[in-house]
This record gives sequence, structure tokens and C-alpha cells, in this order.
Amino acid sequence: MSETRTITADTVIIGGGVAALWTANVLKGAGQSVAVLTNSPLGAGQSLAAQGVIHGGLKYAVGGKLTDSSEALADMPARWLAALRGEGPVDLSGAKLLCDHQLMWSLPNVISKTVGFFGSKAVRGRSGSIPREDYPPIFDTPEYKGKLFRIDEPVVDPVSIIRELAKGVADETRLIDWNENASLKVSNGDIDAIELTELTGSKVQLKAEQFLLAAGAGNGELLSQTGITEPSMQRRPLHQLIVRKRGLPEFYSVCVGTGPKPPMVSTTHVDSEGRTVWYIGGDIAEQAGVERSEAEQIKAGQAMFAKLLPWIDLTGAEWFTWRGDRAEPLTGTGDRPPGAYLKRAGNVLISWPTKLALTPNLADQVLAQCQGPGTCPTFELDLPRPAPGKAPWDLP
Repeated sequence: MSETRTITADTVIIGGGVAALWTANVLKGAGQSVAVLTNSPLGAGQSLAAQGVIHGGLKYAVGGKLTDSSEALADMPARWLAALRGEGPVDLSGAKLLCDHQLMWSLPNVISKTVGFFGSKAVRGRSGSIPREDYPPIFDTPEYKGKLFRIDEPVVDPVSIIRELAKGVADETRLIDWNENASLKVSNGDIDAIELTELTGSKVQLKAEQFLLAAGAGNGELLSQTGITEPSMQRRPLHQLIVRKRGLPEFYSVCVGTGPKPPMVSTTHVDSEGRTVWYIGGDIAEQAGVERSEAEQIKAGQAMFAKLLPWIDLTGAEWFTWRGDRAEPLTGTGDRPPGAYLKRAGNVLISWPTKLALTPNLADQVLAQCQGPGTCPTFELDLPRPAPGKAPWDLP
């Protein structure tokens, strides 16, 4: 029987989504020895179910004022666009920028102060009114009576983002199964090691200077295993709408209604068979939508489109939905925390980006926890590589 081999990394990251992979790229670029362990396909869950909007915070100002959330997000579009140009610590130059802006459109009866806000000094340079003669095809109709703004919040393709991030740390990323070949060894709230069984049957004790929990909803079980009780995790469910039809026009937008949340947020994607997909979030996907069955949610979505965009012909469109949870640290109100979250408990770092857009900020926080350049050598693990996950519209 072979002896157990001991390996020590500077940082072991548990998770396989955007936060885990982005942070791994940043740490590797800073000279850290990194291992990324995931028990599911890359991006499965929150990352590939994201709409891909890199918020600059204006969505959170639809009530007519900037909030803590909007201010925390203000610099994120520039950070992501730099990465898409291949600049900075993460190279996303091979990923797809779906659109460099979103449309902010108002309902005809929207309160005037909200519409006025998006042309105010508070958001100057981040929003601008679009003249009627420049309306894009989806709003180029006399039937649309509202106001239209361009907001500089890009939309990225989460599938290609995961693919490019995975390339940068392919040698460091491995697939594990907590029930088969991996287990946490914990004492006094610290992770002593992760015990691994390689494909050859060899045993490995993987130790680290620090262990980063970046597994989204999976952090809940990991926290339970380590005995860490603070922070606790909360889940906020979503029930997103998906409309699929060849030839649909591009529709990257946020609708401004009379309430504090946008009635709908829309992005446009292409599925694996080349069909156009509208992916719909916003208020319709939240509490009331979560309580509906799929059939009820589709009926509500069809009614919403008939009311808000009656000129759009969706005859023959395929409608379906995706259910999932946003996982975050527990807050007293149950709302989303305003910024990316990171907390140290001994040698464990607990993290949630809380929004796709805030991933660079989370990686900055993790890097700041590292004590200078790494001291551990690189190493190999004889474990399988994880496959990429699928977007909601390509799931069985």
C-alpha cells in the first residue's frame, strides 16, 4: 500500500464558477500556487445562469436615487471591458461581448422623477437619452410611447467567460466528488487538509496556507462541515423566463416601471443550435414568479409582453423557464448585500461575489489576504478535469 503524499499550495479554491476561476487566475498571475477543486461542471449553477449584465449600478437606481449597491458597482464595467481587451490580471480577450450597452426604457405612465434621474448630473457619462430617430429596431414603432436611454453597462456571454477563465487555470483545476474521492479534514474551524484519492488510487493530503470557499450555494454545506457558523448563507430564488425563436431582434434592456424594481430585464443569447433566445429576469422572476408553476410563469410572461411590447410578434415562440437560487451571506433584511463579500475564519476565506459584475472586486479582496508572493511550489494532481457546464437554454 503506497504512502499518502502531502502537497501544500498557497491557496486552494473550492468552486468552479466565475468567482473561483477569476480569483484563481488573479492569484496565479501574482505568483501563488493554486489548486481549484469543483464537484460539478464549470459554471454550473449561478454563473452560467447569469444574464451576463455587467451592472454599473443604474438598475438599482430605478427608484430615482443612487444606492450603496449602485455605488459599489460603478467601476465594474470598466474592469470587465479591460479584461475583454486582454488588459489587467485576467485575459478575457477570447470571450464574447454581446453588447456594449443596455437600453433603459420607461413605461408611458412612469413617474417623471425616475425618467429625469437618468438624465441628471448624478449619472452623467453613464446614461444618455436616445433621440427618437435613433431608436433600435425593437422600439422603432409609433406604438412605443415611453422614453429610451442608453446606459453604459455591457453584456457578456457567460458561456465564453467560463471557457476563457478555465483556460488560464486549466492545469490547476480538477474535478472531485465529495462522496467518492475527496473529504475535508477539519479541526477547530480550520481546514487541515483535503484528502484526495487520485485516479491511480494514490492518496493525497492537500494542505494550503488558506482555503477559499467560492462554491456559491455549495458554500452552505462546506460551512456546515467546517463548523463555521458565521457567516450563514441565504438563498434568494429566481424563476427566469426564456423565449426562443429564430430571428428575434437583439433585446438588451432594463424596463423602468413605477415600482422600486424593474418589471423586466432582458438579454439576448444564441443556443447551441443557433436559435435566438431572450432571457428574462427582473421583478417577474422574483417573489411572485417564484411562487408560480412553470405554466403560470409562462402565462404571466406572455401577458407582460402583450401589455408592454404588444407590437412584438412572438407567434411560434418556444417558452420555458429556469429555476435557481442566488446564494449570498445572510443579511438581516434578506436583501442582497451591497458589495462582494469576503470574510476570514482562521485559514478559511468565505466568499460570495453577490453579483457577477462584482467578481473582480472579490478577487482583489482575496489577493489582499495573501502575504506577498507565493512560497509553495507548483504540483500535479492525477484527477479528471471538469467539463464546462451548459447555459439554462441548453439544459435537457
